[in-house]
Amino acid sequence: MALSPEQEWTLVACGLVAHADEVVDGSEWEHVLFLLDERLEGGESEPWVKLLSDRERLRQHVASLQPPPPLFSEEILEKAWRVALSDGNGSTSEAAVHDEVATLLGIDATQAAEIREHAAERAAKRAELVAGFAAVLIGLDHSVAPGEAAQFDLLLQRLPLTDARREAHRRSLGESPDVEVVLGGLVALDREDRRIVVLELVPLVHQAASTERERELFFELAERLGVMRSDAEQLLARW
Repeated sequence: MALSPEQEWTLVACGLVAHADEVVDGSEWEHVLFLLDERLEGGESEPWVKLLSDRERLRQHVASLQPPPPLFSEEILEKAWRVALSDGNGSTSEAAVHDEVATLLGIDATQAAEIREHAAERAAKRAELVAGFAAVLIGLDHSVAPGEAAQFDLLLQRLPLTDARREAHRRSLGESPDVEVVLGGLVALDREDRRIVVLELVPLVHQAASTERERELFFELAERLGVMRSDAEQLLARW
């Protein structure tokens, strides 16, 4: 299945932002692979994985591309900035690369900054719900083990939250939020945000201390958010 210009530019833009710090964080790479999984099947993705993992080859490839239709430029840039936010908060070097990509797409720096701000607001809203559902998972047995608290803290560090909100979530761990309220907020997200929620929960669910009951609730959530169980299992296996 051939990629459309919009799909190809989305992948290369995300790849360039992921390489901005010269070290691709695991969360950033998972977001890139997540986008790739949605667009290509099986063996079709292998050449793209190799290209996206090589910064110099990726830059050479971008130089050979024609710009996509302008209609897609803002959406491509928003998805690229989501990669920067996948490990907490975007850095200045990631913003600089994002501006470079914006220029290639015919978007000026002021508009690119506005796109980053909008993407950050959207990601922060999603992050609150992710943290809430993570607290529900951990609180299933009505206790919080030290290892679970540590894993929760790692999750909070990866989420695009303010320090104040991270501390508030730490303090409230053990006081499990209303699961139906959290689920209602998650289901109300758009399709792509719902799928990203599943991706963001994978590290917590993958940890060795995760119980079968927690995994089953995760799979139930995935299915309610439009992610097949087999896809959720694949994400867990790859982490």
